[in-house]
Amino acid sequence: MKETVLRALFMWLVLFIILQPIFTYIDYLLDLQVKANTSYITQKAATEGIVTASMKSEVIANLKAVGFPEASIAISSSTETVQERKQRIDVYITAPRLNLFPYNFSGMSQPTSYYGHGSIMSEYLD
Repeated sequence: MKETVLRALFMWLVLFIILQPIFTYIDYLLDLQVKANTSYITQKAATEGIVTASMKSEVIANLKAVGFPEASIAISSSTETVQERKQRIDVYITAPRLNLFPYNFSGMSQPTSYYGHGSIMSEYLD
């Protein structure tokens, strides 16, 4: 009986050791997805001079396809009006961070959201 209990406890430890790198990699990929979509919308906003509603809905659809809840994705911009050429445009995207880690081995708390920031000069021409 004692060996069975020890084996069961040992299997949970082995399972944590095996799954932790997988969860870390998934967390990294989700962060990378938010940053890639931030870069994408920033580059599209440069030619338009502003972040449009269609751009926002396209990025929200991209992030929703990866698994983020649609209602909790926040996309904001530094401006609400069309920026002329050579004016700076900043785009910010935040999405909730999924709790993938079954146990926090460090004493520090994990971030609660993924964050992406992009800035570019406007290329808008009348």
